[in-house]
Amino acid sequence: MAALALLGACTPRPAGSNLRHDGVVERMAVTAPGVARSAGPACGTARLAAGVKGGDGGSAGFTPTVGYRVGPGDNLRFNIFGEEGLSDITARVDDAGYVQLPIVELVRVGGRTTRDIQAELKEAYAPHFINPWVTVELIGAESAPLYFLGEFREPGVRYMKGATNVLEAVALAGGLGKDAYLPGARLLRDNRICTVDLNALLRNGAFEQNVWMKPRDVLFAPLKEDMSVYVLGAVAGPQAVPFGAEGRTLLQVLALAGGPVGGQALLSDIRIIRTTSPTQGELIIVDATRMLTGKGLDFPLEPGDVVFVPRSALGDWNVAIGEILPSLQLIGGVLTPITLIESLKDE
Repeated sequence: MAALALLGACTPRPAGSNLRHDGVVERMAVTAPGVARSAGPACGTARLAAGVKGGDGGSAGFTPTVGYRVGPGDNLRFNIFGEEGLSDITARVDDAGYVQLPIVELVRVGGRTTRDIQAELKEAYAPHFINPWVTVELIGAESAPLYFLGEFREPGVRYMKGATNVLEAVALAGGLGKDAYLPGARLLRDNRICTVDLNALLRNGAFEQNVWMKPRDVLFAPLKEDMSVYVLGAVAGPQAVPFGAEGRTLLQVLALAGGPVGGQALLSDIRIIRTTSPTQGELIIVDATRMLTGKGLDFPLEPGDVVFVPRSALGDWNVAIGEILPSLQLIGGVLTPITLIESLKDE
């Protein structure tokens, strides 16, 4: 811990920042500017509209279809009433979207509603039977999975049976467990984090966050103690430190990361990037030297905090961001919204 006392020149402040002094720290609210311009939740560049039943359902990112569309893995029941051997036939849709049926053989059903399939089969069987009465029933919907990870009452895979919004999806998994850490909850789609604020939706009734789900979406709700704090920059061993049941403080995580690099670490200007949602957070600048000299208390951290210890050679805050992003990805901070950290370049 002796290395913690090493000091150096001041690191540049973010350009045009609105830092406010708060004891031994300075704070600045941060909002990802690209998200603010998109006027709502987004995945990448695509804005997501709220999933309101009875509305137009439109969104640049994903628009749910009207009625359930059959897909690979679904199970269907077919009846051609009054015809021997053609009642109560069950078939599973293959990977190409086809089922095999008597007489008409291979029938493409993928991407169609049961009503569409029924009309087509009635026409297909018409040359063989007089005015055939055909019914098609969906008995097992498995082509539109949703994945629930973490603190749901019934985690695992569930299947959509039509247009489903976030609240309906959470209900499919039995709701959230009492220990779920909602500020860390995330919606993941196509290997990216969507800027959907599940905490605001579920705790504060921000229904603009109640977006449509898409097949293969992932909802993740962690335990607070299962989350990590990420220590980067001029420390001996940059790493993800488990938050734990008792929580962590700044000096604790610096020690667990092997302490600052001698002659390089600027302990008077440690940066903490704190995310309160996928698009909102704080930049906190901490003077750890005051803590080490007894002039201030150790600083408590929150789950998901990114602690960056700058180097004396740092000449530009953007250089620090350029170091934080690849390091964070390398040590597994995939659930920390990268767009929020990148936004600090523009402050």
